[in-house]
Amino acid sequence: MLRFVFTKTARYPGLEVEHNQFRRSLRTLLVNIKYRGFRRTLLGLLAIACAKAHLPLLQDHRFSRQNMRESGLDTDGIVELDVLDIPDKMKSSAQRYEAASEYEFRHILERLNIENSSYHFLDYGSGKGAILAAAAKYPFLSVTGVELSEQLHQTALQNIEDMKRDVRTQCGSIASVQGDAASYTLPPVPHVIYIFNAFGPDILQSVLDHIAIDLADVHEPIYFLYNNPMHHELLEMSPEFDKLSNAFGGKWMVFARPGQV
Repeated sequence: MLRFVFTKTARYPGLEVEHNQFRRSLRTLLVNIKYRGFRRTLLGLLAIACAKAHLPLLQDHRFSRQNMRESGLDTDGIVELDVLDIPDKMKSSAQRYEAASEYEFRHILERLNIENSSYHFLDYGSGKGAILAAAAKYPFLSVTGVELSEQLHQTALQNIEDMKRDVRTQCGSIASVQGDAASYTLPPVPHVIYIFNAFGPDILQSVLDHIAIDLADVHEPIYFLYNNPMHHELLEMSPEFDKLSNAFGGKWMVFARPGQV
């Protein structure tokens, strides 16, 4: 057990990048306290403990249910790949849908210390729009998701309508685009780009190629936030990007393309 906690490993091999579990758990705890407060975090942890002990107590305080009550959006849960409406020829590079942690994302974003109002935000493999909702709380010029599944895209569109009515939404515009990330053309403007292990290395390489071409004339730095970076070596080998941080024990990696002269 101690070896699992203190060494670089994956809790879910094949679905999760190897990382330091102890450092991730500690950072996750601190981030939850930062955004939820001590009381809600404690209740959430107690709810998890009760569930593991098969006790039907405090389950309304589980973190996922706290999130749903707070956002009012349909973003929770896991949708396995075999039930998603994705063409069979593309399933080998696709991944299941799983909502990412809003609070981990906000912690990573805020640590960039950038002027969000000068940037556009793009989420590849945006699913139901959980991270779009989180990004919309910041004054980005635009927030855009690219999602291959029509099923998830339609849910995102419904959620976006609710986001537009939310007083916490600060971005200039918000949209979900149904399509293939490998063929998506980025507008030539400064971007913060986010991916939650949405696809395999072949699609990721196509995305990186598009970034290099489409954003070639953008002089501002370009940021790449990679959650569960299963194929991080592609960015580490890329001449375009430098690694800025190895956050949450390696569960996140943050890269940047330096500003162009």
